[in-house]
Amino acid sequence: MTITPSLLFRLSAIGVVVAFVLNLTGGLLHPVVDGNAHSVESLTSGFSPWAQMLLLAGTIIQLAALPGVYAWVAAKAGPAGLIGFVLLYTSLMLVTLTHLTVEAFVSYELAADPETAHLVPADGSLFPSTAFTVLQTASGLTFMLSMIVFGVSLLRTGAVPRWIGAIMTAGGVVLLLPLPELPGVSGLVIELPRGLAFAAIGVLILRADGRRPASAAPSGSRRAGDPLAV
Repeated sequence: MTITPSLLFRLSAIGVVVAFVLNLTGGLLHPVVDGNAHSVESLTSGFSPWAQMLLLAGTIIQLAALPGVYAWVAAKAGPAGLIGFVLLYTSLMLVTLTHLTVEAFVSYELAADPETAHLVPADGSLFPSTAFTVLQTASGLTFMLSMIVFGVSLLRTGAVPRWIGAIMTAGGVVLLLPLPELPGVSGLVIELPRGLAFAAIGVLILRADGRRPASAAPSGSRRAGDPLAV
């Protein structure tokens, strides 16, 4: 099998769509008890820790696929798009991988043992560590703001249909709002913004059979599906 850019684009597209399904499912199944998604009661009820493991698997797939998705729009997204994507990708990796790994494999184990359950913070911060809380807060805020930057760059450049850029921009704004934690609803509020726009771009890539839009291809370059195309 020849590994071509077009094949890599298609694999990336499939990845973000699969990741969106896994993350949305995990978000909907994530327990929320008495308005706290990370309390001892939430961590030991419902679909915990399987919901968190679904989210972690979806996040790993999403992070593996996103560079290919960005590469598909990079030629038209411009410098602001590059800055927005780098910040978005880095902050997404920091906030989600650390959060979900600690939640699924550390906080859950602490909550499940009556002798250690008291170590789970009551404020929803998952783990009694100032450094961890600072990392989550800083990377989470950066992620939300970078979604807006990247979404606006997609809107302004027309790298993809503008409704996709509008969804990403609106998603970043929604995540900044201090909304209450509710069963099912919180999963939608978080997972739709961080996955829907990328999944929509993935569908565009699949419909184009992995080929970049003609207007994004450099003049005189080889066809995007060719082994040596760049």
